[in-house]
Amino acid sequence: MKSAHLIRFSASALLALSAATHVQASDLFPNLPARTIGVQVKIQNFSADDAAHIKAAGFSFVRFGVWSDSLSARAYQQQVSDAFAAAGSAGLPVLLTVRAIKPLTATPGNTRQLKAAGDSFANVLAGLENAYSAQLVATEIWNEPDLETYWPTRHFDTTFVPFMSAVCKSLQGKPQSTPRVGYGFARAPTAGSASTVALNRIVSEYPKCLNAISYHPYGMTAAQISNAQAFIQQNFHLPGVISEWGISALTSNGGNAGQASKISAFITDVKKLNIPLTSIYEWKNSDSGSNDREKNFGFLTSGGQPKPAKTAAATLLNAQ
Repeated sequence: MKSAHLIRFSASALLALSAATHVQASDLFPNLPARTIGVQVKIQNFSADDAAHIKAAGFSFVRFGVWSDSLSARAYQQQVSDAFAAAGSAGLPVLLTVRAIKPLTATPGNTRQLKAAGDSFANVLAGLENAYSAQLVATEIWNEPDLETYWPTRHFDTTFVPFMSAVCKSLQGKPQSTPRVGYGFARAPTAGSASTVALNRIVSEYPKCLNAISYHPYGMTAAQISNAQAFIQQNFHLPGVISEWGISALTSNGGNAGQASKISAFITDVKKLNIPLTSIYEWKNSDSGSNDREKNFGFLTSGGQPKPAKTAAATLLNAQ
């Protein structure tokens, strides 16, 4: 994260921008309650009991992911349906992130194949929106494509725009039933970054494709998030939203107490900035995580026992 690349604004300008974004937020996500902070869950272990506790803690929505290339399997379709049912049982709308987990083409330089993949992906996205529009806060198109792990097609600089332009072109011919955000960037767009270059092309060619730009400000300070929000608004004329942020309860972060303190500070910051939508990672610890850091982001242990972070978040969220 190179702060020197960020456009610097005065405090008054940032406050004015935040206020303007907040005014837009009431119309931006019609299914979102007055509270704008949600939490991420995994569909394989998300239950109605979880949903009830999430609602009681003061979160206003849940975020979970669906893999477009897995939806042909009936068992997976049922898992997705069950996750929506669990969220609905507590009256929690869903921020639905959709991406593929396999390469979009075996030959990354083949623009024709990328466009065909984009058309197919748009059809899947539209189908999910039609099926679940009443429950959706928004659909998020992809997750962290600026990281090779989540962009298995590789060569982001040359493959992302052809694919996503095809997605947008296809979507513009379909009725829009829910807001759309993208593209869940792992790093906030900055001047000259690959994500900014891609967004400039996509947003200029398809200005109605997205309703907001989503990113994940891990490790960013409140001032850096303020600058990121301003940069997005100034450059793309769309609000920025945070579809993922979290802090692991590692000893180096102060353990469970440190996690709780940092989450409290983050919630306080994003409320002051009037960010239209923020999702925190994640509800439960993940035993399947590849290392200790990945295993310990939860507000709860993997067994469902509350950590101090849950109490800290609930105190702030229920005070609204």
